[in-house]
Amino acid sequence: MDKSRVYQHGQSPDPPGPYPYNGYYQLNWSSIYGCWSVGEPGFSDTTDPAYGFPLEIELSGTPGVDYQIWFEILDLAPDLKIRMDDGTWLTHVGDAYNLSQWSEHHVHMKYRAYVPHDPAPWYPFHVTYRLVDELGPYETSEPFIVVFNVPAPAVEATTPLYEATLPSVCNAQLTFTFHREIVVEDGPPVTITDEDTHTQDYYTGYFDYEVSSNGLTLILDQTDGTLPDDTWLEIALTEHLADADTGTNGIPFTQYVRTKLGDIIGDGEVDLADYAQLHDCLTGPDTPSTDPDCRYADLDCDGYVDLRDFAAFQRVLGQ
Repeated sequence: MDKSRVYQHGQSPDPPGPYPYNGYYQLNWSSIYGCWSVGEPGFSDTTDPAYGFPLEIELSGTPGVDYQIWFEILDLAPDLKIRMDDGTWLTHVGDAYNLSQWSEHHVHMKYRAYVPHDPAPWYPFHVTYRLVDELGPYETSEPFIVVFNVPAPAVEATTPLYEATLPSVCNAQLTFTFHREIVVEDGPPVTITDEDTHTQDYYTGYFDYEVSSNGLTLILDQTDGTLPDDTWLEIALTEHLADADTGTNGIPFTQYVRTKLGDIIGDGEVDLADYAQLHDCLTGPDTPSTDPDCRYADLDCDGYVDLRDFAAFQRVLGQ
């Protein structure tokens, strides 16, 4: 799968053409179908000059005989459904469709979001696919995500799609929320590495994990070690996390977080708002705080919020 093409349809040419949206597919209200919808993107299983595909990606052999390309849904946003040209509906994780059954090798897909007309949805819809050759000569593709209704970056963009600030190098907590119940099996649900080098995977061992009782939230609590300050960390879900109903691995999601010592309230800045929170959390030496809102005020990681933390805050104020 050439993932560099995933978002190309949504990028505006110069001069502007019929697709003015930058990097995503716009959903429009359809009074006929009573939903938000768009008629692209589709998929192809081989080269067709009419669609401008480069010859170097042409598949060898006869479709359905030498190869049989299916796309399979790995994750689907709530209320988003997909209708194929022949009337087939894809509505659940694990649904798949045989691209190789089409003689013209290009299949259009109608994406429909069943949410109220007013107010218009301001949030993204997404579907995650992979391509699978049921007959075997071609490898299964890596998962890829198509985004609707809000801007998404180009695939090769250096700025990640999901970013956050982690306002602590100790006592940190990370939370992932899912649309369906998940389970963790036979290993850690995430890997945590230094985003620049991808070598410091022992950060994974700093965290314990817990799945909420309803199975929709994964909570990571830092119980050991000290993370590096002012560093981008990459938190990636692993194959050990799966959909509780289907057993399918979870959405291939990566969260990038930047550690920022002193950003007690987690807004990406170290300023007087953080000082106010630090002031309210001060308890004195050798007196542990029981307030959960003060977990990020322990800047020197000694278990207490005292004047040592105030001195550490002075050094990072304004950075």
